[in-house]
Amino acid sequence: MAVAAIASSFAQGDCGTVTDRDGNVYQTVQLGIQCWMRENLRVTHFPDGRPLALGEETSATELFYYYPNGDSTQVARNGLLYSWNTCLTGKKPTEAVPSGIQSLCPDGWHLPSNFEWMNLEDFLGYKEEHRCGTDVNNVAKAMASREGWQYNSFSPAPECSIADGMKNNNSSGMDVPPAGNFFHTFDGFGVDAGFWTASDGSEVTAPIHHFYITNATVEINCTPKEAAYSVRCLKD
Repeated sequence: MAVAAIASSFAQGDCGTVTDRDGNVYQTVQLGIQCWMRENLRVTHFPDGRPLALGEETSATELFYYYPNGDSTQVARNGLLYSWNTCLTGKKPTEAVPSGIQSLCPDGWHLPSNFEWMNLEDFLGYKEEHRCGTDVNNVAKAMASREGWQYNSFSPAPECSIADGMKNNNSSGMDVPPAGNFFHTFDGFGVDAGFWTASDGSEVTAPIHHFYITNATVEINCTPKEAAYSVRCLKD
């Protein structure tokens, strides 16, 4: 069974650290020409100082953030959850590369568009050290963290899935944890992660790049805009 190799060090390098409006410091990783946060965003203010409130219910209009699984102790590792409506407040969605939408990201960084996420996944898929097997789409393992994923089945994990030999995850250094989501209730903690883009899907949905514990690929799913998922920022 072929699995992605463990990188002894992230040969791609990093771009130093970046600090958000609240003073949180994030590690970064450079992959090709892109420089990404290596951690999920956990800021509670927009760069101009406008605050978000801790949400307890789903809202299409309020600027809320949510704790992963409703647990504040999970924030340091998993970041916060935000709705697409919060991320895109006052901005027109775009597929542009770069997106040009700062959103909640620090100065000099932006909310990546759908195509910018796809460019990352393509970059990893065409490098043998990051894909699992021969399928260029099998890059979820290369991006998923090596811990936190909870596979409870008695049967073997599907080949090349995130759960298939988790010690082989994270060759890219993106270190994606299974932060789950919130949509009327908390769901998916330990088994999935989703990331908003600056792009639109329909009047009521927008695309997330979705990781699931038994999948080998990163899926693009259209999701209600008021649902809350994770955010990663990309350097301008």
